[in-house]
Amino acid sequence: MPTSTPPATDALFSDQWLTLREPADHRARDAQLTHAADQWLVRRAATNPAQDTRPFETRRTVVDLGCGSGSNLRYLAPRLQGAQQWRLIDHDAGLLAQARQRCESLASADGQPIHLETDQLSLTTAWQHGLEGADLVTASALFDLLTADALEAMADACQRSGCAVLFALSIDGLIRFHDASGSALYDDDDRFMLAALQAHQHRDKGGGPAVGGEAPRRLRESFHRRGYHIREAASPWRLGPESQPLAEALMAGWRQALHEHLPQQRDRVDQWHGRHLDDLRRGRVTLTVGHRDLLATPADATHPGARA
Repeated sequence: MPTSTPPATDALFSDQWLTLREPADHRARDAQLTHAADQWLVRRAATNPAQDTRPFETRRTVVDLGCGSGSNLRYLAPRLQGAQQWRLIDHDAGLLAQARQRCESLASADGQPIHLETDQLSLTTAWQHGLEGADLVTASALFDLLTADALEAMADACQRSGCAVLFALSIDGLIRFHDASGSALYDDDDRFMLAALQAHQHRDKGGGPAVGGEAPRRLRESFHRRGYHIREAASPWRLGPESQPLAEALMAGWRQALHEHLPQQRDRVDQWHGRHLDDLRRGRVTLTVGHRDLLATPADATHPGARA
């Protein structure tokens, strides 16, 4: 399971969970990388004057991989200038319907309408056939679930498209509880449980071991090898009393994952979970879950499809 999703399923995420995490996701994201992506799109449009005469549907095409119920779109679209064509890709038809329903009325940063299309596709199919014409490919909290080979295939597809990428909230493996003074709490039980969680993230979900918390590093290296310019920023969840429902759901997910990974240690897992859950409920600790955001722009931004 990814550390920031409950492990009941690895590929199916309920709208309830996605809604619960959305405020924390939006608070955590790095605003400077979003602004830099917007400025890159503006410059790209300026170097392609033909875009000015095209219908708005073909301008600033943004592909959202694993879009879920549209949280990434709700964050980004109002922060990007210009008319936008969004292609929402997910394997879950119900989540795609939720995304369309909740996002149809969005407008861009300068008040232009957002045009949506939805494609029910697997991720493998998406980067084989779904990135055509993309200016920007984006995703949120996705890549820890994938294999290293899948990341490479995705990076190849982005390179062929000549697009930029903005990937938010990739888990980096950091989990820490903090006391009221802000000092990290990290005893032997924490080390044991968090190492087990990291191992659980890397298990084979079909097709090979998942990259888990290595996702930010692997994404950075993949796009660097393809000549992209890289910018990164930390985007940790910082969960305090205002985020208690999310923290409790997260802890419940970790408990289930640890039961799966450590079946002989259920009592120890339950004691660790109960101790930290009680401290969270009493406001004695806060919880930090590490993520990173990545913006990668091709070296040649003027010719879509050119080798980056």
